Amino acid sequence: MLTGQDLRRFQERLEAERATIESRMAARSRDYEQTMREDAGRGDSGDESFRVYDREFKVDVDVLDRATLAEIERALRRIEEGSYGVSEVSGKAIPIERLEAVPYAVTLVDEARYESC
Repeated sequence: MLTGQDLRRFQERLEAERATIESRMAARSRDYEQTMREDAGRGDSGDESFRVYDREFKVDVDVLDRATLAEIERALRRIEEGSYGVSEVSGKAIPIERLEAVPYAVTLVDEARYESC
């Protein structure tokens, strides 16, 4: 079972991860907007293809970051509710090693296939 100290440590780690992701998303958005302003109306079809690829890549990475942020928020709520570190599938304690690797895990490793159900 997780101690109060463990919970505080995981909460701090999750909050730090959230801040890092939010900062990364903001920087990526600023960089993208600046590039679009600078490149507007310039170049040939190859340049436009690169811009489309760049835009699609940004969207894909943002989707992954938003999904991770949602999992982090969920984990932080579970800390507040007192259910952090307990599998949503079996109700068993999630090993601290798994939480160290994936602090927003909600299942045991062998239950992970049920997470999206």
